[in-house]
Amino acid sequence: MLNSFSVAQSGLKVAQTNVENVMNNISNENTEGYKKRVVDIFEATHVDARSTGRGATVGDVRRITNIYAYDNLMKQDSKKSEYDELSTMLEEIESSFYETEDSGFSNDLDKYFQSVENLRSNPTNAIYRNELSSQGEIIVNDLKTLYSSIEDREKVTQNFLKDDVSEVNGILNDIGTVNKHIEDSLTVANDLLDKRDNLEARLSKYTTVTMQRNDSYSLSIGNTTAVRYDTNVHKVDLTDNYIAQKDVYATDDNESTLVNKDTWDGSDTVTYYFNKDISVTVTNGEKIDLDGDGDDETIDKDNIVRALKYKINHDPTMSVYIQAFNGQYSIDENGNKTDKNDQDYFLVVEAKEAGKDNKFEGKIIVNDDDTQDDDGNQVSNLVTKNDNKSKEAQNDIHLEIFSEKLNIQGGKFKSMLDNVDTTSSNNKFTKYKDMLDNFARKLADMSEAYILNDDGTYVSGGEATLLDKNKDQRVDLNLFSGASVKTLEFNKDKVSTLDQENLDYLATLQWNENIDIDGTGENNTSFSKYFQSLKVSIASDKENVDYAKETQKTVTESLRTSYEKFTKVDKDSEMINLMKFQSAYEANAKVITIVDRMLKTLLGMSQ
Repeated sequence: MLNSFSVAQSGLKVAQTNVENVMNNISNENTEGYKKRVVDIFEATHVDARSTGRGATVGDVRRITNIYAYDNLMKQDSKKSEYDELSTMLEEIESSFYETEDSGFSNDLDKYFQSVENLRSNPTNAIYRNELSSQGEIIVNDLKTLYSSIEDREKVTQNFLKDDVSEVNGILNDIGTVNKHIEDSLTVANDLLDKRDNLEARLSKYTTVTMQRNDSYSLSIGNTTAVRYDTNVHKVDLTDNYIAQKDVYATDDNESTLVNKDTWDGSDTVTYYFNKDISVTVTNGEKIDLDGDGDDETIDKDNIVRALKYKINHDPTMSVYIQAFNGQYSIDENGNKTDKNDQDYFLVVEAKEAGKDNKFEGKIIVNDDDTQDDDGNQVSNLVTKNDNKSKEAQNDIHLEIFSEKLNIQGGKFKSMLDNVDTTSSNNKFTKYKDMLDNFARKLADMSEAYILNDDGTYVSGGEATLLDKNKDQRVDLNLFSGASVKTLEFNKDKVSTLDQENLDYLATLQWNENIDIDGTGENNTSFSKYFQSLKVSIASDKENVDYAKETQKTVTESLRTSYEKFTKVDKDSEMINLMKFQSAYEANAKVITIVDRMLKTLLGMSQ
């Protein structure tokens, strides 16, 4: 009977602990990240032969959670954040391209072509000439405005990325601090574990993370450890690696592809065009002081590379932006680049400043009297660069930990990096800017020159006319100039020089649907349709992202609902538990009272 006191007393303690735990759950019902607690109860170990047993004992107070479901929820939440960010970015771009029936680039493009038609109907009309001048400048300004809107969003994204990297580093430090407190804690640190879970969830908004929670804790970003234990917290660095454009005119075996040495002679020429409108020409037999010793050298097939290098590097405009080399250069300890001058190797042309903003267009056209078409007509030759050896201008922007590039697979960082890193195949900003550049470049090219064939057809554009067999009949217009949106200009002074024949040609550009605007030779179209394809591309990208965003939202919320149903406090259930444990407390107290009365009765009987 006396042993019953101990059993009932253990019951009181168990019931009291459970009541306190239920009250704690109810009070934290709306606490962010709080996971409901349960008390582990065990039967006290039997150590003797008493029939009543030794009652119950209280074990740990555990959090109700599911690590697998929690980690999966964070991965899906990270993917949702990625789509949210991308949708916001594309929404701003789409708004910049918004058009109505009476406004927008498409409308202005139609007005430009209409102004050409008007002047064509009356080439001497001063009002029509002024109209064409105004509409030409509007076209240029519209393209620059659209291009700038993309650049502005690109810069905003880069600034947000810098701020978010700082935020992530703060979260990583906080996780390290929490780990330290958990290690120092003498009991199960449920509140600290909740806090760490909240930090991990915040981190997953920015990037996909993986955790190991076995014998020791570690957190990885992009397969690289960012936090280990409580002492190793590694900083995430935002790295900008800008790559300069380099055009290499050589075979894979490093042989020059500039001219055919067997036929380049006489008065043959080689012309290098920089951004379409600036050029230098080297003619066989001309005199140039290649090595600066004061003695001119006669240019021939054996020093043509060095001659073209000299002309490029001494042109007052080109030399500001690019530098030419004879073969691959070497770099000394001061960063100076030098090449050899003993003989011709191959031509290398490189931007002086690195990065996508400093890209350029370089073309080499060779006039060789011995180069003929199938009909025996002398034609020019376009020298193409070696794509395997050349480099595109790039902005390689990525995240690193200890100089190791992180493979970001989700979160806001994924969308941001994809669209500021020009090496990414998912870069929407670069895609749209390239399409605008293609439009501007082709508009300038088609408005530069033409050749009217005997059958009434045209050879259109500056490059095509230079390579045509009838290049001597080329008619120069130069109405637009430039090789990109940034360099595009409308030369209004050329409007006054346009005659009926010129205007007849310019009028054909509106309806020409066989223009290779993107340079692939596979998607020929008109200027109007090409711009519409850009708008459709933006709208389609936005629609696809929004669809993926809504789908991902549904998946994420479904997982969250299931997870929270398991882990969050249910007030109704807790109230039932409260009544149950209060009743258990009263029952154990009743047992003690009854046993006490029984003992008093027995003691009274003995008297």
